[in-house]
Amino acid sequence: MVSLKRRRLVTGKTVFIPLVGHPVEQVKSPGPMNSWFAEHGVDAVIVPMDIRPEKVAAFFDVLRGTENCVGCSVTMPHKQAAFVACDEVSERARRARAVNTIRRSPSGKLIGDMTDGMALIAALEGHGVKVRDCNALLIGAGGAGTAIAFELASEGASSLAIIEPDQMRRSALKAELNRYHPDLEVFDHVAAGRKIDIAVNASPLGMNSGDPLPFPIAELAGALIVADAVTKPVVTPWLKDAERHGLKVQNGEEMAVAQLPIQLSYLRFIKPTSRSANGATGEDGLSVVPEAVK
Repeated sequence: MVSLKRRRLVTGKTVFIPLVGHPVEQVKSPGPMNSWFAEHGVDAVIVPMDIRPEKVAAFFDVLRGTENCVGCSVTMPHKQAAFVACDEVSERARRARAVNTIRRSPSGKLIGDMTDGMALIAALEGHGVKVRDCNALLIGAGGAGTAIAFELASEGASSLAIIEPDQMRRSALKAELNRYHPDLEVFDHVAAGRKIDIAVNASPLGMNSGDPLPFPIAELAGALIVADAVTKPVVTPWLKDAERHGLKVQNGEEMAVAQLPIQLSYLRFIKPTSRSANGATGEDGLSVVPEAVK
């Protein structure tokens, strides 16, 4: 029997937070976020919703008028559609042209941010890896990849090689990085003789059996860490290969867990964290905003 002391019943007063994607069976954040709500006495619940791409615009319209909803989390493939739907977005989201977290104002305005880059950096720091002066490799220049690229640049990476088959997308990201981070060396390949310190897969490669590896692990000898944003499987074939080569790895679940304080802060459940959309504060970043406890 489920203990009602640890799990709140959903009532008409419960705050509802959809997590929208297609599919959603691979998402990891509802578990830790709902556990956090229960442990901190917050009457809220995050619920995955599998919404087809042709219906997602209608979902965001419904979100505007949903009074018991403070916002939503967004995963693939809806991050670009979420950007279009928002009334206001952060500078991070504007550069990525994608949104993964939306806050709904009392008037129904949708305010979006893109926090994948911050979560990636927070997870790296959990492994003791600092970005400053590192040579980084990024596979995938979609919404998450773009956000990660800018965060790597902001954290002081020395160079960034971008592997992206879509030439227009790759060129657009390079141009934006050159504009805002002129000191960052940006390549569309791994330069001969250049050691890669941090390798990140921000593409969907690895989600499906039979996918090719994002990048040859043999070319990453001596890397500080190999990180994957894919959450299912937790350990992708790419990460398995990296482990076989003796490299430190970071899986997508770690990045998802790192999102927790960032998104809770953006949705106003906790005070701003040391790495959040709102600035800096507290030791663990999980100080409950009193108004959030019901």
